[in-house]
Amino acid sequence: MSSPSDQPRLVVAAGLVWLDPDQILVQQRSAQARHGAGFLEFPGGKIEPGEAPASALARELIEEWGQGASDLVIGPIAEVIHHIYPPPGPEVILLLYHVDGRALCAEERWRRLLKSVDGAAVRLCARVSLEESLFLAADRPLVRRLRQGEVAPRLSPDRYRSAPG
Repeated sequence: MSSPSDQPRLVVAAGLVWLDPDQILVQQRSAQARHGAGFLEFPGGKIEPGEAPASALARELIEEWGQGASDLVIGPIAEVIHHIYPPPGPEVILLLYHVDGRALCAEERWRRLLKSVDGAAVRLCARVSLEESLFLAADRPLVRRLRQGEVAPRLSPDRYRSAPG
């Protein structure tokens, strides 16, 4: 039997991508994903050695959702989550950032600009109707807190980028 110290440790940066105080964008994993097929997750990925977490998140958003994700503004850390998946799964340290997506809200620009890769999909979710059971296990405690309004967006007016023209 393996102990948590035998499991690999991953440090991940992910985003709570807020279109407004009541709506967030999440990612639905591909039906063919090796882990968590079909489940929802907060977009992001592993932090590479020597990479700053916020830079890793910006890179991962563009890799996962395309160049349109460059309009997203990375804000402060919202939560730090520690989760140990059952063996042989990893131990995960998840740094979740507030991400300002209001620039993609007008005329649902996000639908045109954000394109998932590898069979994944970008999904719009109302904060109050988030369902824990649809998310990866590591995300579920935060999903509950989001739905109950215990975690609210931190969208800074001075960092807001308006949509072009």
